[in-house]
Amino acid sequence: MLPLHQNTPRETAERKRAKSYLARCKLASSNSAYGSKFGEVMSLVIRVINFIVARALNDRQFKTLLDEVENNHPGLLHSNVRGLSRGKVLSRFAACLNEIRTFLEMKGIEHPELAETEWLLKFYYLLDMTEHLNQLNVKMQGIGNTVLSLQQAVFAFENKLELFIMDLETGRLLHFEKLSQFKDACTASEPIQNFDFHQLAGFTSSLLQSFKARFGEFREHTRLSKFITHPNECSLNTADLSYIPGVSIRDFEAEVADLKASDMWVNKFKSLNEDLERITRQKAELASKHMWTEMKKLQPEDQLILKTWNALPVTYHTLQRVSIAVLTMFGSTYACEQSFSHLKNIKSNLWSRLTDESLNACMKLNLTKYQPDYKDISKSMQHQKSH
Repeated sequence: MLPLHQNTPRETAERKRAKSYLARCKLASSNSAYGSKFGEVMSLVIRVINFIVARALNDRQFKTLLDEVENNHPGLLHSNVRGLSRGKVLSRFAACLNEIRTFLEMKGIEHPELAETEWLLKFYYLLDMTEHLNQLNVKMQGIGNTVLSLQQAVFAFENKLELFIMDLETGRLLHFEKLSQFKDACTASEPIQNFDFHQLAGFTSSLLQSFKARFGEFREHTRLSKFITHPNECSLNTADLSYIPGVSIRDFEAEVADLKASDMWVNKFKSLNEDLERITRQKAELASKHMWTEMKKLQPEDQLILKTWNALPVTYHTLQRVSIAVLTMFGSTYACEQSFSHLKNIKSNLWSRLTDESLNACMKLNLTKYQPDYKDISKSMQHQKSH
């Protein structure tokens, strides 16, 4: 492989194509309307990553540069930068930022933003905030999460956003690790330099308002979600039950009164909450050790709650109907995304024949805990007799 400092005809042509490519990217980005206020920051990161990773020559030369400066990272990450991958892409970009500046300078590509303090403040803020959002995203994924647990995760994050606003306004940056490190590095080189984080606090405040607007309706029906685990403490009104069709308010109120007077069924739900507390503690312990496989072996919360409700006699059928309606609410798009992922793997070119019946069977095996009874199935099949 040729050293980085040599200019060959191939590299000269590569540089011209790179300038043309970046020019088209800048034109496209200028005509795009970004929903996020940090769209321009993320757009520049994507363009730089694509310029380095999408071309084999640039990718090899950049990895050689990382080896020369003894950077432990193998290179930049190239992906669709959506969801959880966005945080990983930003983190790797930040770890290789000095090498990226050097490489772009060698290629004759100018991006002065990568050295501007204002752009870097937004970049490191975006990096820290994306990590916080990723933590929330992980909590909201997984099978068995109920609407109640998902609501609690979102409302807790709203409380954290209020804490982040105060953290930025005071300049403590206790919850923005990368941004704090960048501030300390700048202060060490220029002690008289002042930083104004009120703009970043304003961005965080806008994010908080977006969360409250998006999940405001869920906050109004928090009591309905708590009903599935604390029915003896419920104080629901007609408005809370309007989302569940066919529920008799008269029967519901009468059954709630009966349930509150029964020590046996009240203790049943006390035991349920003790089990939910134990599972939550086990999840937290396994997550701290990154034992994700062991976490999947724990009993899902929704199954434990449903089992408790099924133990009630038929005299509480209205309460059972309300509980099932709450448990079957889709609190996130995880189930839908999982379904599309499995469907994409099933409907491939490797299938020579795929009927609706076989497709439904494959989806059931992948998305449910259904275990076929092979012995019973074999009894219903005709055995091939020897001739």
